[in-house]
Amino acid sequence: MRTPALEHGSLPRQAVDRLPLPSLGARSRSGIGLAVRLLDPKEVLALPFLVLVAVLAVSRPDAVTHPDARAALALTAALPAVWWGMALRLPGWHGPRPHWCRRVRDLIAVTSCLAVYPSLRWAVPLVHPGHCDHALAAVDRWLFADRDPVPLLDHFAHPVTTAVLALAYSCEWVPLLALGGLLCARRRDREWSDLLLGLVIVQCLGYVGYFAVPAVGPWYGLADRFTVPLGDFLGIRGYYLAHSTHVDAFPSLHVATIVLMSLFAWRDCRTLFWLTSPLLVVIPASTLYLRWHYVTDLVTGAAVALIARAAAPAANRVWEAARRAVAVPGP
Repeated sequence: MRTPALEHGSLPRQAVDRLPLPSLGARSRSGIGLAVRLLDPKEVLALPFLVLVAVLAVSRPDAVTHPDARAALALTAALPAVWWGMALRLPGWHGPRPHWCRRVRDLIAVTSCLAVYPSLRWAVPLVHPGHCDHALAAVDRWLFADRDPVPLLDHFAHPVTTAVLALAYSCEWVPLLALGGLLCARRRDREWSDLLLGLVIVQCLGYVGYFAVPAVGPWYGLADRFTVPLGDFLGIRGYYLAHSTHVDAFPSLHVATIVLMSLFAWRDCRTLFWLTSPLLVVIPASTLYLRWHYVTDLVTGAAVALIARAAAPAANRVWEAARRAVAVPGP
C-alpha cells in the first residue's frame, strides 16, 4: 500500500516538541543540526566509508594498483565534488523539491556508496590483513554435522548448469532496478526513499563484514575439496574471478540484495514480487554452486536484508521528523 509523503508542515507541533532532541537554538548551532539540515540518511551512512577510503588512499597510494580500484577511487572523488557543486548552485538541493533534483541527489548518494566496493580489494588488507575462510568453513561444518556442504554440490556440476546459474547470479540487480524504476515513474517518493536507504544499509553492513571478517570464498578456502571443474563456456565466472575483491564473502550481498528487493516488492508491488520470486531461490543456490559463498554467508546476508528492511522506513521517518523540528521556528 502506498504511503503518502509528508507535506511541509504536516508534522504536528506537539510531535515536534516530544522529539528527544536538544533545544532548537542549541541544535541549529550544532554539527548534528547541520547534518540534519544538509544531509539525508543515505549520505550520512556512505560518508564514513568514503572518508576511510580517501584516508587510506592518501596514506598508501602504492596499494591502489588494480584498474578497478583506480576507477572506483576516481569515482568516489568525483561524486562528492559533483554533490558539492550542485549544492552551491541549486537553492533547492537540500529540499524535497524540485523533484528531479531530489532524484539526482539520491542517485549520487547510492552510487557513491556502491563505488566504495572495488576499493575493498586494497583497503581491507590495510586494515585487516589475512583471510578468515577457515573460520567460515568451520561454522559451515558445525552447521552440517562436520561436513563441508558446498563441495557436496559437485554432484550437480555441469557446464550447462554453470552457465544457467552464472546468468542467474548476474541478474542480482535486475529486480531492484525494476522496482526502483517503477517507484520513480509513479513518484512514490516515500517508497523510493525507503528502497534506496535499505540498499545503502545493506551495502554498509556488508562493508563492515568485509573489514571485520575478510574472506575470499569456498573456491579459494576449500579449493582442495572440490573434485569436479564447473566449466565456464560463457566466461561469466571468469569475469567475476578477475574482478573479485578477494574479501567479499561474508556476508553475501547477492543474497542480501535480492531478499531486500523482495521484501520491498511485497510491500510496494506484489506483481513484481511474484514475477521475481524464483530468484529468491536461484540466486542463493547459484552463490553456493559457483563456489562464491559459504552457507554462513547466505544466512548472514538474509539477516542483513531483514535489518535493512526494518531500519530504512524507521530511519527515514525519524530523519524527516528531526529535519522538520529543525525548521520549526522557536517561540
